[in-house]
Amino acid sequence: MDFFLQQTINGIAIGSVYVLFALGFSLVIASLRVFHVAHAAVFTWGAIFNWHLVEGRGWPLAVSLAVAALLTGALNVLCYLALIRHLEDRPNKEFAAFISSLGGMIVLTELASRDLDRSTVGLPARAVPRQVWDIGGVRISIVQLMMLVVAALAFALLHWLIQTTRFGRQIQAVAYDRETARMLGVNVLGVNALVFFLSGALAGVSAVLVSVSFNVVSGSLGDSYLVIVIAVMVVGGFGHVAGNFAGGFIVGLVSVYTSAYITSAYREVVIYSLLLLFLVVRPTGLFRTSPLQVKA
Repeated sequence: MDFFLQQTINGIAIGSVYVLFALGFSLVIASLRVFHVAHAAVFTWGAIFNWHLVEGRGWPLAVSLAVAALLTGALNVLCYLALIRHLEDRPNKEFAAFISSLGGMIVLTELASRDLDRSTVGLPARAVPRQVWDIGGVRISIVQLMMLVVAALAFALLHWLIQTTRFGRQIQAVAYDRETARMLGVNVLGVNALVFFLSGALAGVSAVLVSVSFNVVSGSLGDSYLVIVIAVMVVGGFGHVAGNFAGGFIVGLVSVYTSAYITSAYREVVIYSLLLLFLVVRPTGLFRTSPLQVKA
């Protein structure tokens, strides 16, 4: 029983990181209806930015995490302006933006690999919190606690932002009808840029937590999480913040249970099978959301 409880805690912790990654991805899809696959490369750069700040400048993790989030947010805005903005008026913008974003992912991934000299690096020992609590035979680390707290705060912030603020109403208006929103005085370019900034910042935070948890930073770090985050969105429901929250924990638990009770070699296979199952049985996910809505 202790082993099962331990794996459940591990699954909830890693699931919270999946939640953060999926929240940003889903926010872009729901508001712009664009499958921004370069988000995975932005995720990679979040871990790299944090590594440079911690390893090269000796910054404490709390400060480097915040700065890495700001840098990845800015990088994602640059992706929007360079890869997607000029395609928004095309009749086939979804497909064109996907191809453009795919090219951006390839370029950013290659730059990330070159930045690290095509090697895998780790964070210095001083930067990785080591405190662990043993509660009834179950070990809970400070990193796992950090994952849960950050995910909960991000969820609460997005819920408040989308449901109660003027900016949230503008996001929903642009998602529903971009031209009408523009005629009503909404700064569509500014709203889209801020959506991409928030999305990139969430990717950066999740990447830092992953790199701290597994102490691994590589140029292809985001690639392995791309299918996982797609599964999270399919399970939870595209464009639904609460759905991504539930989907992230489900996929996290499935991932950890597979590694613990079968083998880690089949983790991606099981997650992909779960994705296919939901596409066949319940394609709308756990939380049904109109493609023209952003729900929190």
